[in-house]
Amino acid sequence: MAKNAIARWSNPEVILVATTLPEDHTLMLHAMVQAKLSKATVLLVHVIPPSYLITEDNCSAPFVVPSPTARVIREKLDEAVKEFQKEGILCEPIVFNGLPEEEIPLLVKSRSVDRVIVATRNISGVARLIEGSVAEKLIEVLEVPVCVIGRRTHAAATFGTPLERVLLATSLHSTSSLLASFASALAEVNHAHLTLLHVLISESMSEQQFEMTQLAARRRLSALVPNEVRHRFQPLLLVREGDPATIILEEAGSLSQDIVILGSPHSSTASRLFSSSVVHRVVLESHCPVITIKSTPANTTEVVHKVTNIEAMSTHY
Repeated sequence: MAKNAIARWSNPEVILVATTLPEDHTLMLHAMVQAKLSKATVLLVHVIPPSYLITEDNCSAPFVVPSPTARVIREKLDEAVKEFQKEGILCEPIVFNGLPEEEIPLLVKSRSVDRVIVATRNISGVARLIEGSVAEKLIEVLEVPVCVIGRRTHAAATFGTPLERVLLATSLHSTSSLLASFASALAEVNHAHLTLLHVLISESMSEQQFEMTQLAARRRLSALVPNEVRHRFQPLLLVREGDPATIILEEAGSLSQDIVILGSPHSSTASRLFSSSVVHRVVLESHCPVITIKSTPANTTEVVHKVTNIEAMSTHY
């Protein structure tokens, strides 16, 4: 991944907002804040899925749930566009027919999108069958940062408030350098405090083993910070012990973080495993937006930094 890609991700020129409408008030507020920080153009996108044939166990026959009409969706998007324009943000409404996980990646490539923002909700039953999780699917397929606004995410702060605190939670695996480069650039652009967090699982470790592993983890965290980045504040390095999702959420809350950055699941079974993953728990319970980046060999080649080759007990997140 070229360095200019990291620069675009941290200071995006084009942001795609995937909206389900009409219950996206918090999503819209966060999209406006992020767009104003980088003076980005916003593509406000709604994908109308095909009608689904739904069969419930308690129903004797299947029934069809029709999708909203394009006209109604267009009217709602036009109303939302006016709100962005009031804030001085260039915003373009786009309506597609199809599946979000297919149409949005194509648009990301054709329009050179630097970041995608999407909301997720805790849905079940018929709604789950119809909608699925758009956020989950986009996290799996997109290779640009996906910023997820979870169900507990607070409404955005007053416009003009700078991004002050960035938390990177890393498993210290080989692709962590990509996340660190992005987190460092994001903090540098916004003159923000950067915290790097690694959570150890210390079961069956002796006290001496734990101390050695903790020291090794701190060294590897330090090595992840790019030498060329000039931070206004010295990055904070944290090594904690316990359940990764619990610790990440605790540190995000106690340090009043504005953004949490995580690596997303990258295997072919990511969608199936997502419901029990650290990413899923953090997204659903975090009070601030969570940015995920798909870690693949293709987008880490040019940003891998040398780190101490010491094994540390860690988990995938």
